[in-house]
Formats: sequence, C-alpha cells, structure tokens
Amino acid sequence: MLRESERILNGATGPGSGNSARLAAFVARQAVEALVDERLKVVGAECAGASMRTRLAILRSLDGAERTAKVEFAWNQLSACCHHHAYELAPTVGEVRVLCERVVELATPAGSSQPGAKV
Repeated sequence: MLRESERILNGATGPGSGNSARLAAFVARQAVEALVDERLKVVGAECAGASMRTRLAILRSLDGAERTAKVEFAWNQLSACCHHHAYELAPTVGEVRVLCERVVELATPAGSSQPGAKV
C-alpha cells in the first residue's frame, strides 16, 4: 500500500492531480491500519469490529506505549489529511510524503533496512 501511495505522490504534478496528496494519505492510512491489525494478531488481541481508536488503545496497553504513540500520531495526521474542510488548506505532497516515510519506518522491523513485506 505504501508503494501505491508513493506512486500517487510521484504523479502529483500536472493537470488533474488536485487531490493526489489526499488520495495518497488515504492509502497510507490504510497501510497503518493494516499494521495495527497485524500487530494485534501478534499480541493475541484481534478485534476486527472495533474502531481504529479502540484498536490503538488496546495496542497501547498490550504492546508498549512508545511505538504505539508513533503509530497513533501517523494515523491521526493521515486522517487529518484525508478530510476536507473549507477552512483548511489541502495537504501538500511534501507533508504526505513525510508521513509516508514515518509509516515506512514503523513497518520496518527493528534491525532491518527493508520495510516489512506486507505493507
């Protein structure tokens, strides 16, 4: 999913690309949600019907607050990028690219330079 976000961001110039940053943020947010679900399976706390905020709270209590705080931050920022408000500017490609890089870091297993295969 993150590769798809990057592809969307790379094509974000030219006519007709108006919402490409927002679309890339949406795809990256789905990648974060997949990471959370995968981690919940690892800690034995699958909760498919729960909201993402609930899943993040469960993950925080079972899997360590520091890493989960980074995941929550990325998810919250990407969620903000996904929503359209008349009083806010749309996210820039650069802003979304930085958030995608953070998600790649979260998806990379400790001690590895390659992102996780499922993302």
